[in-house]
Amino acid sequence: MKTRFTLFPFCLFFSLILCTSASAATHPWDMKLPFQAATIQYSISGLETGAETLYIRDYGKERASHRKSTTKMMMMSTVTDQIEITNPDWVYTIDLQAGTGTRVTNPLKFMMEEYNRLSSAEKEMVNKNVQEMGASFMQGMQGSVQQNAGDILGYSCDRASVAGTTSYSIHGTDIALKSEGNMMGMHFSTVATGITEGSVPGDVFNPPAGIQITHDQEADNAARTMARSTIDTLKSPDASSKMQQQAEGAMNEAQSADPQAPPANQGSGQEMQQAMDALKGLFGK
Repeated sequence: MKTRFTLFPFCLFFSLILCTSASAATHPWDMKLPFQAATIQYSISGLETGAETLYIRDYGKERASHRKSTTKMMMMSTVTDQIEITNPDWVYTIDLQAGTGTRVTNPLKFMMEEYNRLSSAEKEMVNKNVQEMGASFMQGMQGSVQQNAGDILGYSCDRASVAGTTSYSIHGTDIALKSEGNMMGMHFSTVATGITEGSVPGDVFNPPAGIQITHDQEADNAARTMARSTIDTLKSPDASSKMQQQAEGAMNEAQSADPQAPPANQGSGQEMQQAMDALKGLFGK
């Protein structure tokens, strides 16, 4: 089963985290949301139609996304009925139709393991690079980021745009309230329709009974390797250029899987999804 990341593609996610991590308290991924617990309702339209509910508690350290939608393409329909649960230790992706699911280690654990091995000077360099790299990275991907660009449901949001996709996220966080784009003539949109702050049901953070969960060790190994490589890059004075090359390499690798796809800087939704899936969670939640 392939884990989905439904709110916005890799480049957007990557750059936004870099830009908003400047306010981190103890390490680059120490991000606290403006609420301790909340429930966010989303409407999905375009190529995919349906709804999603995101449950949050412990200031975002625990999240559960329940998504049900239908994708129509070339006279065929695909139904998604999926739950994704994230806690400090694990990320679960559950297919309710199939009654199966996968479990992988939260990639942030591997990032923190590598970060905690660094010397004080190396940590300072990582922190500095994470805070400064976002804008230059976005420029290299022909994208842009504007902080406090507008309000959605009463929350000030940062806007990030790249490769035909624009996302608005609660300022200083990775919680997207609106994501929309048009790639190769395919429109997609995910928009928050309501936010309710306050306690959420505890059972939504547990895999449903009767679901067969398998541990994807191969994905864990890949995430550990990626975390090691990323921290090694971020501790370098020339981290920005190295990270730019790695991002372009990921996009080109996705393109090589489909030779008829457009170039990396004109990536289709499929390309962006492949690159996003490969690097999801690398810089936090």
